[in-house]
Amino acid sequence: MQKISKSGPNIKEWVHDRIVFLAVVIFVVGGSVYIAADHFLSHDNIWLHPIKEFSLLIALIGIVSFGYEVFLRELTFRQYKQALQEILNPDAVRLGIQGIFKNRSELGSATSFEGLFKKVKHEIFIGGSSLLSISTSSRELLKEKVLQGINVKLLLMDPDSQVVELITKQGGGKHTFLNEIKTSLLLLQRVQDEIEDTAGSSERGKLIVHTYDTIPSHSFISVDAGDSSGVIIADIGPYLGRSTPRPSMMITNKKNGMYDYWQEMNDIMWENSKPVSLSSSAKPLGSKTKTIVLSSGRETNFYDTQTESWRSASITQMDPSWRAIKGSHWIWIREAQTLEEAKTGSQNKFCVKFDIPPGKQGSIVRAELLLRSDDVCHITVNDVGMNQEFGGSDYPDPFIIDIDKYIKDGGNAISFELICFAKPNAETPEDNRTGLIYRLHIEYLE
Repeated sequence: MQKISKSGPNIKEWVHDRIVFLAVVIFVVGGSVYIAADHFLSHDNIWLHPIKEFSLLIALIGIVSFGYEVFLRELTFRQYKQALQEILNPDAVRLGIQGIFKNRSELGSATSFEGLFKKVKHEIFIGGSSLLSISTSSRELLKEKVLQGINVKLLLMDPDSQVVELITKQGGGKHTFLNEIKTSLLLLQRVQDEIEDTAGSSERGKLIVHTYDTIPSHSFISVDAGDSSGVIIADIGPYLGRSTPRPSMMITNKKNGMYDYWQEMNDIMWENSKPVSLSSSAKPLGSKTKTIVLSSGRETNFYDTQTESWRSASITQMDPSWRAIKGSHWIWIREAQTLEEAKTGSQNKFCVKFDIPPGKQGSIVRAELLLRSDDVCHITVNDVGMNQEFGGSDYPDPFIIDIDKYIKDGGNAISFELICFAKPNAETPEDNRTGLIYRLHIEYLE
């Protein structure tokens, strides 16, 4: 499998770091000479005052250089960059377009939920198909915002909609998409329960969830809609169950720009949706099943051969060509491998454990493991090995493995043996990255 390598070290950062260091050294030397002059020269020495004045000048040069590098130069570059953008791309600036991204991975590299929600004032509004990635990876962040007084509105597909059935057929008849919606709703109900159980200020915000039963015009994230500092990120084009990445657009609230158009589209979808009850007594799905969802992340353990013990896995830097799985992270034993490991290859064991209540093994409705790996992975479920190698970091669809017949009452364990093939001609660690990503979905009757 051919992998994409990145460029070398950032020369700008390398030079900048050393100039800052040099400025600090100049200040320390000047200050030290100024203080030491009184100890090594007598007060009537003709060189005392010239040396002290010169050293004070040196120290001031160090302070000014440090301040310029840390504050003024960055501000100046930012102003130049903004001016150049207005000259080179006047239409984008006029329309309020802050960025256009070819897919979710490129968008995620440019901005994160934490950064996007950091300055939110009153509302977060997110619309999509299943919102599984929101209800898993960002559930703690959303709960934190609600407890801080922020209203969170979430809009996703109705699991009973005919559109969901249509998308399921387009996906080959598998119930993966329907499972994503059901799982997301159940997880959001748990978030609401946790919010209600958290003691704190009565000025907390609200978590509001709606569903819709039509083909969506777009997916979006809206922060502080209608506010002068509002931002909308919209996926261009509807979701139709295909794995083809959709481009995204980040728009700021600029007069006579595109912001008002996207805000109106978001409001139309919300007005034509229906609320979902998230109270503890309600069953948002009308279902008698319980759900267990486990995804790759720091909760997954790997076997450390040096200490001969199990340790938490790390979220790793993915290759630009790798595809993800909703609600999960690419993981490895560290954030990145070394050049030596890239050349010689590696073999590591990972494990995730979960419990099934007594007597429920025969009531399992569905137990699916969605998996991607690079290069290949061998899977063992409760000491039963799967007679297949699994990989597919760049395949359109992940492997979907039915493991219901291997699940038992009580404690269960799934082991992953991840193999990265050697690449002796690798010049950087990025030339031969490796990683594992999965999501486990189990449903059983109550």
